[in-house]
Amino acid sequence: MTNSERVVTLCSRFRPALGQAKADWEIFAEVGRRLGYEAQFQAQTAAAVFDEFVALTGDRLCDMSGMSHARLLQGPLQWPLPKIETSATSAQRFDKRLYTDHRFLTPTGRARFSDFHAKGLAEPPDTDYPFVLTTGRLYGHWHTQTRTGKIDKIKKMHPQAFLEIHPRDAEDLGFVADQVVEVRSKRGAVKLPLLITKNIRVGTVFVPMHWGFLWADDAEANALTHAEACPFSKQPELKACAVQLQPIQIPAIEEPSLAEQPSLLKWIRSVASTLAQ
Repeated sequence: MTNSERVVTLCSRFRPALGQAKADWEIFAEVGRRLGYEAQFQAQTAAAVFDEFVALTGDRLCDMSGMSHARLLQGPLQWPLPKIETSATSAQRFDKRLYTDHRFLTPTGRARFSDFHAKGLAEPPDTDYPFVLTTGRLYGHWHTQTRTGKIDKIKKMHPQAFLEIHPRDAEDLGFVADQVVEVRSKRGAVKLPLLITKNIRVGTVFVPMHWGFLWADDAEANALTHAEACPFSKQPELKACAVQLQPIQIPAIEEPSLAEQPSLLKWIRSVASTLAQ
């Protein structure tokens, strides 16, 4: 794992694989070999795969060619860390700075600055869709629960998807805690229980992104979001779209008459006949 300070940590597995489960690298290697690339996929361990990877970084800004699983077992390391270390790239240092020579990875060696003006939300709220929906993560879950969906402790921490709403907005709409509401955008809808909290600002609602169709019905955050993206970075604007909130009307259940319940009616008549005797 590499953090934002370029420090690499070896995260060893904490338990043997269960059943026929395999590590990702084993699966990819097996696919490669079955496609006829036996020579290219000869690695037998995760350490060998890492060795192949770091060899590709040599003489680059992100040079990690001096790293290995054996070295990382002794503790984290910061890149750049070439095979031949200098005082500036020593493994003992964790304060390495990039671009100290004032040259950048551009043809001219000079940094490129661009000025852009924010255009606001691609889909601002309006009278029909008055709330801004933002989506994001919860503390306990990983992506679409691919690593956390079957862990009992996390399932107890975050048992279901929900909609966060500010108390003022909930009061204006006549909503109460845990009430199930429909969240609808111009593209789709979900049905979620309410979490009323001051942690969310007025006019904004929040839906966690971890629940897909494998884990819940009518709870997919991206059923609501749009496809707009930054033209330069291509980053999608999944953090904001306009939605409306509607209470879900639960239809009244009419009790069937006795005439519509032949088995029950027959039983009642049987009991009455027995008592009469």
